[in-house]
Amino acid sequence: MPQIHQVLPRVARLMAALRATLFGPGREETSFLFIVNGKAREGMGLHHDGEVESVWVQLEGRRTVTTGPQVPRGTRADLDEARMIGRGWITRHLEPGSLFYMPPRTPHRVLCHGRSLALSLTWKTRKKPLTGAHAAAAIATWDVAAGRAEPIPRASRDRLWTQVPVFAGPVDRKRGDFPLWVPGGVVNLPARAHALARHLSTMPSLRREDLGRGGQPLLDAGILGFRDLPLRVVPKNLRALDGWRFA
Repeated sequence: MPQIHQVLPRVARLMAALRATLFGPGREETSFLFIVNGKAREGMGLHHDGEVESVWVQLEGRRTVTTGPQVPRGTRADLDEARMIGRGWITRHLEPGSLFYMPPRTPHRVLCHGRSLALSLTWKTRKKPLTGAHAAAAIATWDVAAGRAEPIPRASRDRLWTQVPVFAGPVDRKRGDFPLWVPGGVVNLPARAHALARHLSTMPSLRREDLGRGGQPLLDAGILGFRDLPLRVVPKNLRALDGWRFA
């Protein structure tokens, strides 16, 4: 299921956190949910995914992944298993809860043993990093479909969740405020909210007592809320989903 983060906001949150901490902004992001009833046979054979960095999350069931040394740029995607697999190759067993990172151009083969539910999140490599306002806007992208949340999470009395990814710019000492990039634009918030806002790019949750004096502007702007993100969103327009096909 391609671009599954568009209907699973908590998957989008994980991607936003990885983007902010590891992979940086402005890189093509993709997500796939693999639902497999495996028979311990290869599905795709030995291959590599090209110039992308990948993070795999094993949700249920288990998979076995065998990986080898990175291949040179320009190597075709489908590889000769009999000729390549040997010294320096590693086989790992991904149990439920496993988080696995795979560098670009890493040859791999996967076997599923019974039912398996897993995420594959990828970031395409970028030759020139984004900077300035372009980087800030890209950190705050939120590619979740418009629609109806199901179910609506219960409100909490003592815990808050970041509702969208943001990026805090520097404080303007003369005006006493700072720009906060949010999905689709920029808002200006008072300087007292800056210390908290600059930690929200990874979309963390926090306790009510951690808000301090700077929390109220973020609550008023809808950046923080007393409900967790929904488990899923039923899209208003199914055909707007990237890569999905409907009869």
